[in-house]
Amino acid sequence: MAHSEQPQILLLCLSFQSFLDQQYASLIDRISQSAQLKRSKTVSGAIRYLDSNTPKAIIATDEGLAKPENAAFIPRLLSYLQNGGVVIFGLHFPSFVTNVMFENLFKGSFDLAWKRGNYQRGTFEVNDFYTLPRGVAPSSLPSAYSMKALHVRDAKPQERILVPVAGSKTQSMVFAPSDVDRSQAAVVGARIGNGYLAYVGDVNGEEESDDVILVLCGL
Repeated sequence: MAHSEQPQILLLCLSFQSFLDQQYASLIDRISQSAQLKRSKTVSGAIRYLDSNTPKAIIATDEGLAKPENAAFIPRLLSYLQNGGVVIFGLHFPSFVTNVMFENLFKGSFDLAWKRGNYQRGTFEVNDFYTLPRGVAPSSLPSAYSMKALHVRDAKPQERILVPVAGSKTQSMVFAPSDVDRSQAAVVGARIGNGYLAYVGDVNGEEESDDVILVLCGL
């Protein structure tokens, strides 16, 4: 496919960390192989970009969108979602977002009841009942794998995409293993209008989590 014919993916980096590209080099490279990768580090730049482009997906790479000074972009993002866009929160987002920022963003901006849950390593599998973006095949999601993640609690059952494996234990070098809480999820997603909003809680960029992000992007 010619470069000009490739879909566009926007990285929204409103609280950009200089080590993002190094830490997520593999994911960025994989996206670049099948899409035109764009980047915005300011609200004004992101608005100008959306004035003349409709990306296949927007990846919010950090907690910047949850900061009050960037609230002006929320209505534009909601419009993008309502008209069929895909927005994914991940990469540095789960590592840097606070409890208050998390809940204010998802409840206040998107009317989602999601709250910050446990922060721990575990083995996760695809939930039996979940909602994906239109056109995404469930078979494209990875099989069970281990990751350290900031979980989401209070998500609806159909919003939980990757949940702890039944009967598994938490994995820690410090604390004794304990039973996992399957009401929490490491990856969640919900329909917003004609679009889709997702959260990927992996904090270390596991290869399988890259697969999940690519699938959600429709790549």
